[in-house]
Amino acid sequence: MNNNVHLGDGMLDGAKADINNRAKGLIKIGIDAIFDYIEGKVQDFPKIIEQLHNSTEIEQEIAALWSEHLFEEGLVPKGYNGLSDNHLISNFHQEGYLDGLYIGYILAMMALADNDTPADIILSARDYIRPNLIGHRYDDRDEFIGRYKDEKYSWIDKARETN
Repeated sequence: MNNNVHLGDGMLDGAKADINNRAKGLIKIGIDAIFDYIEGKVQDFPKIIEQLHNSTEIEQEIAALWSEHLFEEGLVPKGYNGLSDNHLISNFHQEGYLDGLYIGYILAMMALADNDTPADIILSARDYIRPNLIGHRYDDRDEFIGRYKDEKYSWIDKARETN
């Protein structure tokens, strides 16, 4: 048996063990801190969402991003960028309304011409309809509907087809 003890024997092993124990402690502190932070944020998450929801600046930014996406997909014209959902929907209604008025005008002119209506009556109908193609809002469409339901015009839909 060798009883020779050398200076420094076992010191490296002890140092390694000490470093490992202290590193475990630091890692545990780090993990606890990270999870405490995450848990705190999860508890604050509904508050954060509510703050984001109530921010007009963020709402405008999201609307701009949404409009840009719709433009990139070819679903809206460039001029609609940055509009809120309400304004986009309003513009779509207005466009559809104006398109419908114009198509109705075209159909009326074609029906009159196809039924051999005299030119002076066709031109009179044209001159009556054209000013109504612009300057009217979708929201005010009941103006036309109400006038058409008046007794003066109600006979048109009630009359039987003649042939």
